Amino acid sequence: MTTERLHFDDLAPHLLLKNGNFLYKVPFRDGFAVLKVYYGSRGTFGRLKKSLANYMAGQTTYMPKTRCRVERETLNLWRSHGFRTFDVLDVEVDAPTCVPGGYLMLEYVSAPLLVNIMKDETRSADERMALWRRFLPEWGRRHELAIELREPRLVHENGDCKHVMVMEDELLWFDLEMVYRHANKVELHVAHEIAQFLWQLLKKLTPEMQERVLEETVKHYPSKARLQSAYDFFYRHPNPAMRFGRALERKYRAKAQKPTSKYHVVKRLAERL
Repeated sequence: MTTERLHFDDLAPHLLLKNGNFLYKVPFRDGFAVLKVYYGSRGTFGRLKKSLANYMAGQTTYMPKTRCRVERETLNLWRSHGFRTFDVLDVEVDAPTCVPGGYLMLEYVSAPLLVNIMKDETRSADERMALWRRFLPEWGRRHELAIELREPRLVHENGDCKHVMVMEDELLWFDLEMVYRHANKVELHVAHEIAQFLWQLLKKLTPEMQERVLEETVKHYPSKARLQSAYDFFYRHPNPAMRFGRALERKYRAKAQKPTSKYHVVKRLAERL
């Protein structure tokens, strides 16, 4: 069977988002698709420099073909366990900057982001909390699977409610380019993801809604031990150097002392457990 081939002389008119990667909303069949071109905004030297620094920190690479390959694998993995992600379309693209292995063509989905609904003051608090309660069991199920299978690709490296779409009957997860994560540290990766999601969300909410999110999380997230691990990640990290560095940061860095810092968010969470 011949693979479908698309040609674009110029992708600029289709630019949807530029965030290191380039995302293009392109015409496809009777609708649209999203063409994701990996790290076209960085030169080769910039990608190598950033990748080396990230590798030393146990984080992700910025090399386009690696990011592309891993995201394709991760999308398939998440879907195999019942988590909704973008479909990858079997299409070849002939266009500037689209080198083989450096891009993906993804289905186009129009749906609101979880973060936008949660911070929308025109919606009632009860409506938003009902959505959060819908989110928590699926979130927790993925964390338990990651730990049971020792599979770091089931942890969202870029944890944030802006990477979850709310569809009528399911949640859609995206931005899954994770690389350089260690299977023997999956519990730490999960702890960090929990802290990241809560920290990023609470910054955007009123104090009253912050309290309700924390209360509902403790009530409806499947594992209190997992929530406790988010606190331990920042206050009792198993690596002594990390523990010492974070103690210094909490004491001397003004950003770490803000009420919405990661440190304060996980502390507020732990106080409710």
